[in-house]
Amino acid sequence: MTEAALRYELYGLSDGNPYRIDPLNPLVHDGDRVMLVDVNGFAAMTETLRTYLERTAAANESAFVVVSGTDFTGRTTVANHVLDVYSQVRGLGRRLLVTRIRVENNRDVDSVTAAMVELQNEIEKAGLTLTPELQSALDAIETIGSTSGETIYASRYRALARRLHNELSGQSLGEHTFGVVFEGLRQTSLVGRMRKVFEDSRSIAVFTHGAYKHANTPAVDELHTLDAHLIRLRSLDGPQIRCVAEERWKGASPLPSPFPPDSLEVVWSEPAPIKSVVKMLGAWIDFRLRTSADGGAWPENTELEIGRQFMTATIDLLRTLGHSS
Repeated sequence: MTEAALRYELYGLSDGNPYRIDPLNPLVHDGDRVMLVDVNGFAAMTETLRTYLERTAAANESAFVVVSGTDFTGRTTVANHVLDVYSQVRGLGRRLLVTRIRVENNRDVDSVTAAMVELQNEIEKAGLTLTPELQSALDAIETIGSTSGETIYASRYRALARRLHNELSGQSLGEHTFGVVFEGLRQTSLVGRMRKVFEDSRSIAVFTHGAYKHANTPAVDELHTLDAHLIRLRSLDGPQIRCVAEERWKGASPLPSPFPPDSLEVVWSEPAPIKSVVKMLGAWIDFRLRTSADGGAWPENTELEIGRQFMTATIDLLRTLGHSS
């Protein structure tokens, strides 16, 4: 049975399963903002972030943010949230052009060049017009990266980024600016390179970082030495997990939650990353709909309740089989 065939309306879910695991992107989808729940100090983190972004905007400086966490802690979602807050601070709305680069190797020049090349695609998609001189310079950008030394290419990209800022600021469709998300920071020198490239462009660069010991990633302690705003993500404890489950449910359905009160913090006796939690919650909703849908809607159909014993047995089984929960 496909997900489309599941009768989510039995739970009062007009927009489908609220526990989807794809990253939230409030800059693109306004409805995603209500799904950002205040756990792990999210509200305080956002306030500190906003203060930093307001300060850089007032000083006509570019912003640099590193989002660090282990796998499944929501790094991409938080990176998207950073861009959304930046857009609010600058009053840009949808006029923030964002390019996303997955860092593939330790050569900073490759990542920076890819970002500058992809930025051209975002400008074209937005229907913006550049002067022929600047467009010609951008068309030759890959040549700059492949033929220049480490110091020279960053300086030349900096000049292009400054010219881009000047032309995008004066667009007839309103002021535009640009940002880059680098997924998977491999070495801290990339942050330094982007600081040089974006220094005069009033833009933003966001870096996601895997916070675990690995030869291909910087240690967390190294991040504190960077001239960038650092956000650290952690796994959720039981009460935080219950908060995520309840708040997402309240934003999606007028019916009571099928998870019994005070059950989720008992089921998750150990901290767990938010993505694995949300995936499990969504799987339980789908499972109950597949097995109990003939008895009518929740809460009259009590078979649709997702009880503590069932949840505990599921998680224990997954751990026995070697799957994380």
